[in-house]
Amino acid sequence: MSAVITAPGLDHFLVEINEVLARLADIDPHEYDRTRNYLDGATTWCGPFLTHGVISTSDVAQAVLAKHPAKSCYRLLFELAWREYFHRNWQLEGDAIFTDMRHAQPGVQHNHAPTALLNGATGIEAIDTTVQHLLYEGTLHNHARMWVAAIACNLAHTHWLEPARWLHYHLLDGDLASNTLSWQWVAGSFSDKQYIANQENLNRFAGTEQQGSWLDVSYEELPTLALPEALQLRQAPNLESSLPGIPLDELTLEHDAPLALHSIWNLDPRWRTDINQHIVFVDAELNTRWPMAAQRWQLIEHWAQRCGAILVHGSIEALHHHLSGSEVVRLEYPACDSWPGTVEPRNWLYPLPAEAFPSFSKFWKQVKGSAGL
Repeated sequence: MSAVITAPGLDHFLVEINEVLARLADIDPHEYDRTRNYLDGATTWCGPFLTHGVISTSDVAQAVLAKHPAKSCYRLLFELAWREYFHRNWQLEGDAIFTDMRHAQPGVQHNHAPTALLNGATGIEAIDTTVQHLLYEGTLHNHARMWVAAIACNLAHTHWLEPARWLHYHLLDGDLASNTLSWQWVAGSFSDKQYIANQENLNRFAGTEQQGSWLDVSYEELPTLALPEALQLRQAPNLESSLPGIPLDELTLEHDAPLALHSIWNLDPRWRTDINQHIVFVDAELNTRWPMAAQRWQLIEHWAQRCGAILVHGSIEALHHHLSGSEVVRLEYPACDSWPGTVEPRNWLYPLPAEAFPSFSKFWKQVKGSAGL
């Protein structure tokens, strides 16, 4: 029996903002809590909207809290806190999140992950079905992401960075902070232990009944498990990416009128509707380091249009030159720290903790009261 695939495809996210808000209102926090770890569970599939700033974590919380008491929303509010925890780390630590954050990753022997894993050809039904869906549709359940990362980093002894770039490339919700630090959490460089899972775990949460696979061993055997021959080949993944929109030097602006400068992480059609000129800028150099697949650019183009914005690409240096003399406003976002313009704060669900938070538990302890928990 193949893994249950209920992850939506690209079309699920090419909608209008009113449809997105209606989906938030329909979230059942009880079913989310009860079933979210199963591939066919009641997950929200809000990730692409959150990653690209179509909505915020605060929007999600407000929608569910309007219908349900805070205590019944605990798990959903808890998971939203993880997203903000990752982003607060990025906000405070900057590009350090793209290196081993707390510890050197244990047991690293390779930089390239097994090619069979990245192609969905491992012989493990739950992995192969979900990875192949990812490659075609751009979506992958969070639990399946953890399984893939566990195999890549902790069984195949690969450093997390290159496979994290591969997953970011394919995911419609490839979030620089959440994706990077989630890989590090699994790999043990942003946590106190490495995450592993065996065939029994995959069968339980993926709905498969596979037995006798190379992963069908006890947890005690996993740390010293030898990979099968099919997973020995390794090579860098092909992450080709073509920039969307028009080159920056082809953009014509009214320099005496205000300009709303969007990043690809701020595609909320409700933002600064009082301004007539909107552009979405794509940083060409950042895309070289963290490229994205064609379906991701389709998603971005769709929401740029919903913002009434022109999509342009170029260098940050050229952006400064082109917008010189213009009244520019933009949202705070770590990847945009060197962009021009007056900076407005993002819409956070939780406040920045007053004290340091070297772990999620210390972060959660300080912020949960603001959500009524």
